[in-house]
Amino acid sequence: MGVDWLNAMEDAGGRLVPAARAFVDSQHPALPGTGAAGIRWLAAQLEDYVDRDTDGGDDDRFVEGAGALLGLLLIEHLGGRTRERDGCHRVQLGRFGWFDPFGTIQEVLDAEDPRGCLSEYLSVAEREADENGPVSRVVRVFANTLGLERPDLDIESQFELTVDLNNGASVDLTRLERVARDQDEDAATEAARRIISMLPGANTQEETPWSEAATRLLPRLVSAKFLASLPSEQALYVDPVGSGVHLALQLRYGTRARYVRCGEVDSWALERAGARQQALENLAAKSRSLRLERVTGQILRVRQGDGLDGARMLLPDLADRLAKLEAGVWVAAAPHRDVLLLAHGEALEELSKRAEDAVRRAPHPVSAAIFAVTPQGPRPLQP
Repeated sequence: MGVDWLNAMEDAGGRLVPAARAFVDSQHPALPGTGAAGIRWLAAQLEDYVDRDTDGGDDDRFVEGAGALLGLLLIEHLGGRTRERDGCHRVQLGRFGWFDPFGTIQEVLDAEDPRGCLSEYLSVAEREADENGPVSRVVRVFANTLGLERPDLDIESQFELTVDLNNGASVDLTRLERVARDQDEDAATEAARRIISMLPGANTQEETPWSEAATRLLPRLVSAKFLASLPSEQALYVDPVGSGVHLALQLRYGTRARYVRCGEVDSWALERAGARQQALENLAAKSRSLRLERVTGQILRVRQGDGLDGARMLLPDLADRLAKLEAGVWVAAAPHRDVLLLAHGEALEELSKRAEDAVRRAPHPVSAAIFAVTPQGPRPLQP
């Protein structure tokens, strides 16, 4: 396998990939592959480095390269992606898990037993991916409690113990982590409930008049699993797209957004199809030009980077735009909200594999289902 697997990690691994590639190229023997073999190889490099006579500059470069490789090995094994905020790079594992590969490498190099220390940190990473680690358990408890106490709110983004909600609020869960560290789930849930009770808008649900909503409506693709996870009292407006994929509506306010409930659509006194149509027209206005990047010789990716790329599978003129690139059947997949993969029909197998891989790694996946792009909209391909 060598380092060929790194080429497939550029989307999930970001800036870690070139640092890891340079590190691997500088070490001997060659990296044998991923998984357990890759971890054993990295452990051997760490043990060897501890015995070297190096200066501070060498140490910094080694930590950067080894940390990047460790992060990518974990992403490849557990699923996830790299995240960056204010120059700080971390690895997100699973839905809520976080891991600092660079701090881990530094701790391992300072430990009396480097291999044993690395093994302990790998166990932490696995617990993070399983939503039972120091960070992921805390955020999981908060997210579950938020869904029960404030179904009008959702976690829009997360960086370690800081979560940003779709009402614009940013919540530091450090205090909740202290409670969860030493107490059981019930105590942690009660602490989360107290935090949520102090959020703006408690005991109320936002309602937006049509005059304001019309220009803010946008479509969002969601999975059947996501809808099943919602409390029964949170009835979102959804339309089926097919293969377990649904179209939901969001109202966007600058950098924040919230889902639209059925009751709101009913209050607008217009056909439900009218709300959907308005959302698609607003998306089309934001998509007059599409930034298409070639992932491989046969796979294209829409990359506007505004959180709406997956929903662009619904653009009414997408089939016409693709026909101008190349005639024939085009197929698409929207594995998560920020990714729309496109391919000519001959590349169906490759597209399917890439979509499945993206779903496995995404914190909030939609679906690996493949759709035919038609003038009438996306149509699920029969398995």
